Amino acid sequence: MPELPEVETICRQLGPLVTNRVIKDVVIRRQDIVGFPDVRRFKSELNGKRVEKIERQGKYLIFNLSQGFLLIVHLRLSGHLRFVNDGARLKYERIRFIFKGGGALVFVEPRVLGRAYLVKNGELPASLKGLRELGVEPISACWTPGYLAQFLEWRKAPIKTLLLDQRICAGVGNIYSDEALFRARVQPMRPAGSLSNNEIVRLAQSLRQVLNKAIQFLGTTMKDERYHLPDGKSGRFQHHLMVFNREGMPCRVCGTKIKRIKIGKRSSYFCPGCQR
Repeated sequence: MPELPEVETICRQLGPLVTNRVIKDVVIRRQDIVGFPDVRRFKSELNGKRVEKIERQGKYLIFNLSQGFLLIVHLRLSGHLRFVNDGARLKYERIRFIFKGGGALVFVEPRVLGRAYLVKNGELPASLKGLRELGVEPISACWTPGYLAQFLEWRKAPIKTLLLDQRICAGVGNIYSDEALFRARVQPMRPAGSLSNNEIVRLAQSLRQVLNKAIQFLGTTMKDERYHLPDGKSGRFQHHLMVFNREGMPCRVCGTKIKRIKIGKRSSYFCPGCQR
């Protein structure tokens, strides 16, 4: 968390709020949140920059700024961005970007794992290797069963592990990999190379469908409330989850109790009845 649907929702909602706004000051509460360059340059080079547009790649938010600069924000497990109109400090506030004419964008990060980077367009540092190596997003036109199949052939690793690999499925995380596997009727621990052509087709389609549906419902906000929209409200896709975080509850399709297992230190949820 947040995954592609949450970051896409943030991107869409922030656009009208910050586009064409000029940054007049940057307040850094935690220096280790700045991933690149050093804190002094980060602050000084952001000063006076205008936000031209916001984009998303995988789980990264990219603010295209004037003079060819990019402000890249990686929210990681618990980060989110809030747009505020007053100067009151927020709980877990790490960076505040203050705009001319009023208002500010606040990077809130309880776990201090998220990072903000300021780079010149086309000049990504080594610390952004993950962004350079992103694979295809399942909501992209380039996403096909054939694309997915090339990464699964002969692989013994669990299919869940491969779906979490950002070099293969950009933007997919723990929630939507479990949900897609359920819809495709594939167990998360299945060796990736054991999937049939039909199963690969179902899985490729399920990934696209579940991500688009989650975007439609503005993402997933769990009880720990890690993810919020820029106005502080919650997403709604948690009400449509089929397996994720539903251990011991009856499957919405067959009534079998949902199970939770560990795959690579990550919890995975599935239905033993539907995902035989």
